[in-house]
Amino acid sequence: MQRAHKSPFLRGIGHLALVVDDLEKARWFYSDVLGADVEIWRGSQLLIHVGPDLIVAKLSADAIDQARQQGSFGRQVLDHFGFMADSPSQVDALAERIKAAGLEVLKGPYDRSDGRSLYFRDPFGNLIEYLYYTPKSTDA
Repeated sequence: MQRAHKSPFLRGIGHLALVVDDLEKARWFYSDVLGADVEIWRGSQLLIHVGPDLIVAKLSADAIDQARQQGSFGRQVLDHFGFMADSPSQVDALAERIKAAGLEVLKGPYDRSDGRSLYFRDPFGNLIEYLYYTPKSTDA
């Protein structure tokens, strides 16, 4: 669902930076499993292209806030981030792909009031949601 641009300061997410412990494993997951276009950047980071947005995968040594590399997975605390699906069947297909890659599906796929969803972890412990979003109309 696209909404009108409201902020004079924010026009999108430039990137989301994730700390990973293995760049090759990150490349495998985001490129081979999820199908994203991935490139090496600065020799020690990955740029993961997700539509017009970017995820930057970097090693702990490159983290800006190294003091916050904590939590049960040894990284900064982030509840989850999500990717959008084009259809409910894509949610189901990605669930099967995640399982085939030997990764655990934590919840779903399941229908909910606003669509169909799936939760899983990447190889570094980050929780990812994959959602087909079907908002209810607010038109009267």
